[in-house]
Amino acid sequence: MSRERILVVANSRKTGRRCVAGVSLFDGRLVRPVSPHGSGALSDRECRVDGHTPRLLDVVSFAHCGPDGDPAQPENVVIADAPWKLEGPANRSHALALLLEVAATKSPLFVNRGRAVPETVAAEGLDASLALIEPAHLRFGHGSQARAHAGSPRALFRYGRQDWSLPVTDFDFGPRILRMPEGVHGWEDLGFDKPDRALLTASLGTAHEGWHHKLVAAVLRFG
Repeated sequence: MSRERILVVANSRKTGRRCVAGVSLFDGRLVRPVSPHGSGALSDRECRVDGHTPRLLDVVSFAHCGPDGDPAQPENVVIADAPWKLEGPANRSHALALLLEVAATKSPLFVNRGRAVPETVAAEGLDASLALIEPAHLRFGHGSQARAHAGSPRALFRYGRQDWSLPVTDFDFGPRILRMPEGVHGWEDLGFDKPDRALLTASLGTAHEGWHHKLVAAVLRFG
């Protein structure tokens, strides 16, 4: 059994449960703790710390049994049946510096310029299913103007010389977006001051109808 210590960069919805991800404070790699049960999505009980599930930019540690062997999600580690520990929220300036280091490297997740990866390709093994990115021109929306199906909140942004419209599974931003009229909206429309810096935690979802779709699991605001 091993122990991991992470800066939390996602706690999003996944098949009625949670998908938690973080940056390892041991070696700077992206890590996704998964359940040994079912689809791997975490129950609240499995990832509870101090009476709540991990919050963005918390520092938490947990025991795990090593990788789960999913070729489509190489960051996965299977949690052990042991309580998680919360160290507290990270210093935000230190957290930003660390996350910008991670985001500075072009992620293999965005080498494929489509919004999804075929399940057959993913089954052969991917280099990454998680990415931290610093987008340009970030906006939010739903409906046809946001290039989204009905009821699908989206993040719209430019990254890697390409425009993207990806579904948002962030527990905070997703419902805020859907409470707005259909269309595309800025930070102020959602009730936020425009941040000095914003990062996105992007993830490759589990397979659905033969495809692994890219999504935004968290929106991280600084300043």
